Parts: sequence; structure tokens; C-alpha cells
Amino acid sequence: MSLQNFGIMLNNLIKNQKKFTERILTEIQKMPFGSLPKSELELVILDGIINSLEPVNTYSGIQKHFNFLQKELKLSKTQLKNKILAAQLRFDSKSDEDVEKYILKSILNSNYSIEGNNITISIFDPLLNDRAKSYFETREIISDTSFNQSILKINLNGFIQFLYQLNNLSNQKKSELKKILENSKSEGLINFTETSSVKPTIEKIEILTTIGTNLLSIIEKITPFITSIY
Repeated sequence: MSLQNFGIMLNNLIKNQKKFTERILTEIQKMPFGSLPKSELELVILDGIINSLEPVNTYSGIQKHFNFLQKELKLSKTQLKNKILAAQLRFDSKSDEDVEKYILKSILNSNYSIEGNNITISIFDPLLNDRAKSYFETREIISDTSFNQSILKINLNGFIQFLYQLNNLSNQKKSELKKILENSKSEGLINFTETSSVKPTIEKIEILTTIGTNLLSIIEKITPFITSIY
């Protein structure tokens, strides 16, 4: 596609030019100019387009413009779907909310199992599964989906980090979570030490468990906390 044709496409499709420009600049200014890889820049531009669409400006409404985008970008349906998914995983905050809700709901409904020191949750929706992988990777939370792509395994430390880093979790709730951990330590259910990191206290906790039943006991203690935030 020529630059001129691409400009015509943007003019026809994007009504909110200011929003589109601001979205692009916000992302490219995070790195030295010219250092953003082409593949990343494409995702930034695609995300800028999607978030500037009118009257629909969300990923959930992209189907309305899918055929037009496919034609103008000269991509196959599969190629466009993959690029939209990649952009959504990278930039769409609602993706994070979907992952958080699914995991919290799984815990509350006992739709999980304990395998050693891991909490195992099945995610059969391929899109949600991909979102979950991206969610944990970007937060540097250790999880494992290597053995079975539809299964997410999180150790206790990762699960606590997941709870602590939930979007919109208040400082009061963070303090409540820390108190639960401290009480569990005093009861001998877990042992934890703190590293010399400058991160907030609960983020630098290294949790050590000895047997799987301890993990189940911790989850039972944390369940009321999850109920209060779900």
C-alpha cells in the first residue's frame, strides 16, 4: 500500500485524528526515536487506528470495520486476526480485566486443583489463554503453560503477586492481603522472607511452602479477601 493510499484510508476510517496522533506519540516516545522495531510500530499504528474509530472505538467492536481493514491493509483474514490479537494483548486494558476476572472466579467457584505447590487452572478459550500468558509475562509473574496449553499453573508466590498487582486494587486492600500472609506465617502455614529489593514490601516476599496442603489452607484463608474484591 502506498503512503498516499494509506493516508486516504486513515482519513476515511479515522474521524478522531487528534486521538490517533496522541496514541501514536504516547507509545513511540517511550523509546529513542527510530529504535522501535517495525513489527512493534505496526502494532502501535493498528492500536491507534482501533482506538480512534468512530462510532466504535474498542477492540470488541472491530468486527464492524474488519472487512475494510483487511482490504486496505492487504492482509488475509488470519493475518489480520493475528495482528489484532497481538495489538489487543499488548495494549487493551480490558484484556487484563478479563484474565483477572476469570482467575478470581475460578478460585471462588473452586474450579482449580492443587498440584504440589502450584495452583492449576484450566483456560479452554484460546484467546483468553493467550491473554493470560501475556498478562503474566508483562508482570514478570512466574507461570507455566508449557505442558498443556489449556492449563495455567501458578505457584503460591506468583499467586500472591497476581493478587497484589490486580488493576485498581486499593492500598487498603493491599494491606489486608499482607495481614493475611503475616497471620498465616504466625500460624506456621507458610514461611516467607524479604529480599533487599527496594520494591514495596509485599512485592519482594519470597514465599516457601513445604507441602500442598499448606497451599490449600492459604487459599481458604485468602478466599474471603477475593470475595471482597471480586
